Amino acid sequence: MKSSICVVAVVALILSPPCASAEEKKAEGGKTVTGNVSVTGQYTDIGGNRSKFNEYRDIREGVGVHVGAEAGHETENFYLRGEAGNIGYRDQQYRLEGGRWGKFGVELFYDQIPHNFTEDARTIYANPGSSSLTYPTQPPGTNVNTWSIFDYDVMRHKFGGGFKMDMLKPFFFNVSADSEKRTGAYPYGVAGTTPGGISIELPAPIDYRTDGVTFQAGYSRNPLLMSLGYSYSTFDNNSNNIYFRNPSNAATAAVTDVLTLPPDNTCQKLDFKGALKLPMRTKFNVDLGVSQAKSDAGLLTSYVTAGGSTPVTLSSPKFNGKVETQSYGFSLTSTPLSFMDGKIFYKYYERDNRSDQVTTTDGATTLTNSLFGYKKNKAGAELGFRLPANLYLTGDCTYAHVNREREDIPSNDDYLYNAGLRWSGLSFMVARLGYERLNRGADFEGQNLGDAEPWIRRFDAASQTRDTVKATLDFFPMENLNVSLGYRYRHSDYEDTVLGFTDSKGNEFNFDVDYVIVGRVRLYGNFDYERLEEKQVQRNINLTTPVYDPAASTSANYNWSADQKNDSYGFTVGTDIYIVPKKWTLKLQHSYLKSNGEVDYSYMLDPATLTGLSPGGRTQDNVDITNWDDYSLRYYLVKLTYQPTVALSCTVGYAYEKFVYEDAQYDGYQYVPATTGTSGAYLSGAYREPSYEANVLFLNLTYKY
Repeated sequence: MKSSICVVAVVALILSPPCASAEEKKAEGGKTVTGNVSVTGQYTDIGGNRSKFNEYRDIREGVGVHVGAEAGHETENFYLRGEAGNIGYRDQQYRLEGGRWGKFGVELFYDQIPHNFTEDARTIYANPGSSSLTYPTQPPGTNVNTWSIFDYDVMRHKFGGGFKMDMLKPFFFNVSADSEKRTGAYPYGVAGTTPGGISIELPAPIDYRTDGVTFQAGYSRNPLLMSLGYSYSTFDNNSNNIYFRNPSNAATAAVTDVLTLPPDNTCQKLDFKGALKLPMRTKFNVDLGVSQAKSDAGLLTSYVTAGGSTPVTLSSPKFNGKVETQSYGFSLTSTPLSFMDGKIFYKYYERDNRSDQVTTTDGATTLTNSLFGYKKNKAGAELGFRLPANLYLTGDCTYAHVNREREDIPSNDDYLYNAGLRWSGLSFMVARLGYERLNRGADFEGQNLGDAEPWIRRFDAASQTRDTVKATLDFFPMENLNVSLGYRYRHSDYEDTVLGFTDSKGNEFNFDVDYVIVGRVRLYGNFDYERLEEKQVQRNINLTTPVYDPAASTSANYNWSADQKNDSYGFTVGTDIYIVPKKWTLKLQHSYLKSNGEVDYSYMLDPATLTGLSPGGRTQDNVDITNWDDYSLRYYLVKLTYQPTVALSCTVGYAYEKFVYEDAQYDGYQYVPATTGTSGAYLSGAYREPSYEANVLFLNLTYKY
């Protein structure tokens, strides 16, 4: 390992220009050349899930060498800068920019980002990640050792650039374009037949391309600023459908099913922004925008049952999607008096869904898709007062009205109130206190709908009251000591909800400290804690003998509740020890993050209180799940840096990272859980056992010029 590091470092040093200071370069005609070359050699040992450790990065097991570089050349009139990182790796990135100061600028970039889901996944299909998934035998074999082994991962490649021009001041012009390619496979869960039948985890293909271009032109000269922008993007999916062999019935020949994937689409947007300074320290702002998104997709004309394919009748074989939006925003800010400032604003947003309505006929059942659109009007006012004793008092109120093309909750009225107080009466301390109240009313019309709709409230639009309290304290008694404390409490009460979320409560606390001891030792640390509690009530409906009313309790139709709690906390402690200032520096750091979730499921009998005994003669049955999305992340870092010259530095270190994940959903995991006939599942191991432990030894050489 050391020999390879040294070879690369020596090459980098040889290829670098002579080390001359910025002052020397400027003396040579006002020119400045700066940059650096960084080479990192490392040895990495990973135990457990390598893909989780490398979810969005590329740190390879064993010996690796990472090279990065930056370079810049500047004169009194022109500049040119470039940088490169992780050269040759899956997360490499490059950037180049240049231009003339105050006149024009050009930028080019390219980067890659991997998204690693799961390594060594297994599937019954012989060609995972393709658009046509097949397996050799019917029914599929249950011996997972004979299945295909593959990786769930997606690679993103993105490149683009831009040009800006300011040489025609007060006019300016910008243009940019980019292209992004995503390829790979991801888990896609489907039901092989009707609900209750075989479930399948498909290794679905990703083959996306997104291209976009943006133009902006404007005028900027005090007191007026105006800009007009236009953007256009296209999305192309080279795999619009998945055709997969369907193990829906082991007694018959294999059935081929088909699923649609995200369709091709286009989007364009036009916007105008303006600002005008007025007398009395007043400013008027305007923001206008319109957009249009279009998509065409072919529709499936059949679905799979246990016995084969069942045709359906469509009013149109193709769906033409079209959504148009428009938005308007106006605001007026002013400081008419030295002790007072204020703001009034109005915003309007409309989503107009002009897509096709397609009628589907399946036997005696006829369904037509609904088109969702809405309009939102929002207005408000803000005031701030500078009071004696260094007090600053703020208050604001906002009203919002939403009209939806939705049958259950066609409209909402939101009243939002805020009050805040800031005190800076001491030179070494700033304290803030804030309170927010939301009153949301919903025009509920679900009582006119069938089944369980009269009692269901969707939390995104349901009536609620929400209270939020925030407090912060920044304390800096000495130049070398900073302390920060913060607290937030939030409670949402969905008072009219019978089925759905009924209550949500959160507490959050944070602490930060940074202390420097006589320029030789820096101590720092932080701590964060959050508790989230949510309650919901739902109803089990027996479709054979359905009883939808939550006030009615039978053995087959009953209410149940779920109380969910999640405690999470994390801390970091560390120190930077300047053993010999500007020569030797030792860094020690430890970080820990812990999340502990639990869910309490209960049967409920009493329709009035939604508490008590279980329904229909059932015994009291509470199910407590203590390991619900539990995880911990521990990190250690030891790093020693030696800087023999201003230009050269050497760093050697060790890093340790351990991630542990526990969830009841993965307890007793089986690839084929009791699959017989037309029931069960064929799973692929996606996200299974994400825990890992990694040790990294590294040596870095950086040369600055």
